[in-house]
Amino acid sequence: VNDSRGTLYERKGSDKMKLFTRPKCFSEAIALMTSLNCLLGLRAFEYPRGYSRPILSLIYFLFICGLYSCSSLYLERKYNSNVALMKLEYILYEVLMYVTIVSVILKMLLGWWHTKKFKVCYKKIFKIDETLGQLGLSVNYNGIYFVTNGIIIMWITVFLIAIIISFPHLKKRVDTFTAIHMLLIYMYSLTVSGINVFEFYIFVKCLQMKFKLINQLLYEKLINLSTKEIKLGIFELKDYTKIMNVEQRKHIFLKNMIFQLRQRKQSRMNVFVSEESQNRLASQIGTEFLPSQFKKQLQSKLRNRSRRHSATMAKCQERKHLLQIIKQVHLELCKITKVVCTILGVQIAWEIGEIILILTGSLYYFYIRYITQQYKVLIEQIILISALSFLSILKTIYLSYVCKNAANEANKTIEIIHAIYGCDADTDMQEEIQQFSIQILQSPVTFFVFGVTLDNRILSSILKTVSTYIVIMIQMGHSLESNNDVQLDI
Repeated sequence: VNDSRGTLYERKGSDKMKLFTRPKCFSEAIALMTSLNCLLGLRAFEYPRGYSRPILSLIYFLFICGLYSCSSLYLERKYNSNVALMKLEYILYEVLMYVTIVSVILKMLLGWWHTKKFKVCYKKIFKIDETLGQLGLSVNYNGIYFVTNGIIIMWITVFLIAIIISFPHLKKRVDTFTAIHMLLIYMYSLTVSGINVFEFYIFVKCLQMKFKLINQLLYEKLINLSTKEIKLGIFELKDYTKIMNVEQRKHIFLKNMIFQLRQRKQSRMNVFVSEESQNRLASQIGTEFLPSQFKKQLQSKLRNRSRRHSATMAKCQERKHLLQIIKQVHLELCKITKVVCTILGVQIAWEIGEIILILTGSLYYFYIRYITQQYKVLIEQIILISALSFLSILKTIYLSYVCKNAANEANKTIEIIHAIYGCDADTDMQEEIQQFSIQILQSPVTFFVFGVTLDNRILSSILKTVSTYIVIMIQMGHSLESNNDVQLDI
């Protein structure tokens, strides 16, 4: 399927798609998330579907970017001017504000820039689905479809609940219009950060499904067939001696000796004797030395053995071809993995940095309010900060969990093909398996961002970093508060 046909298929499928119907491809399963990306300015949108509008997308991107930046700076300073903060706490909020603004602008720019690469990934996944379908495997995207739509609906619900909780608190410090504006800006920042992580999660989940199908195909089609011993060769005359008497066995023995002598002579001359000529030679020998009543029986056995040998060779070629297809699909999935880590790697790395800042600021806030007790504790602030910290930890846990499982599923392939290597005696199959093993070893499946592997260790690394920073901040906070020469323009 070429690119034009793939695009046409996705366009028609998306136009006809209705709610709660089974998506036919990956792009249909995440159609709602793609539309939300375009609405937030994270993608170059298309109108009508299939026709890119880069100029209009650029204008929309610059408008959203400028509006968000100016509004964030103005509203944050206006709000902080009415709040009593410690010196280090004020510095932390200023740093977090600038980091958040730069993060959103960077994610918008990268998302808009990599729009074509996202489309290429969709088309490659579509072609892989077609290949797996031809091999008898059906790809079910119902889970991804309902998870995507469910998470987005749940996020909208949380968005409304957060507005209801936060609005009375903001109304006490600023006017109504400013409070609504601030809530929209905050929710836009959180949505941009969350949708990048969620999109990476969906891509990794899709790749895990593909690797699982490949492993299932290898196990069902190759291991089960390879466990039966495949006998390759010309023929074995000892199978026929079971139905003959002692006198006939003497003739068979003599025939065996002559055949071995001629075979040695041919091997010295390095002449390859085909299966058909060997069968003819054996038939001639059998005609000379066997009694007449056994000629037809022996020739029938030889023909049956030749047919079985041909069928066995055909099965070997079929299994070899199947392994070559699986090897190519596995290679394409590895390439998609690297592309996904490239186009979303900066966003995920920046998100990890934001999570460290958020957790550090939250712990320092709790320290100021509960340990030193220098300021009054506000229930609304505690709820919002706790929810933000919980959301950050939840994103880290889910991200590391799905990346670890997907990598384990992908690297499980080499164990399966090693099991096939031990069961299969065909030299061509063993050579293909060796090449497949080298391919996996040269490009192991890992999900990484800037050299940081996304697995179970990422959460512990974040917590260690936060612990180090919070200790430093507590010491710096005492020094700044005791030093009257340090003045901040609050």
